[in-house]
Amino acid sequence: MMLGRLIVLFITVSLLDLLLLIALGRYIGYLKTVLIVIGIGIIGAIIAEREGLYTFRRVRDEFYKGNLPTDELMDGVFVLAGGVMLITPGLITDVIGILCLIPKSRKYIKRFTLTYLKYLLNSRIFKIKLRR
Repeated sequence: MMLGRLIVLFITVSLLDLLLLIALGRYIGYLKTVLIVIGIGIIGAIIAEREGLYTFRRVRDEFYKGNLPTDELMDGVFVLAGGVMLITPGLITDVIGILCLIPKSRKYIKRFTLTYLKYLLNSRIFKIKLRR
């Protein structure tokens, strides 16, 4: 069931990205659209590298202090997800990817994700699936 939802989500986002790129290409020109996608990718790669190294240092520092770096590891997951989103061509995925890379917006995404995960853990549906 969850796999089916993910497949539908990936197909829907990909189609919306494609339609948006075609519409933007018709409106401002295809060369400008391609340059925008490439430019966002380059900027995103720079941000992803910087944030990835910074997150890695924070994880390492927490381990050296003897702490479990849960918050830092979650940051690492979102930085990785943001980098993957930027590799995928499309404006929607680029925006989501950049939001995952920017620390301020990542904070809100992490809060939403934790709230959703807590909801799933407390829901009856998840408990029933675990008992099988």
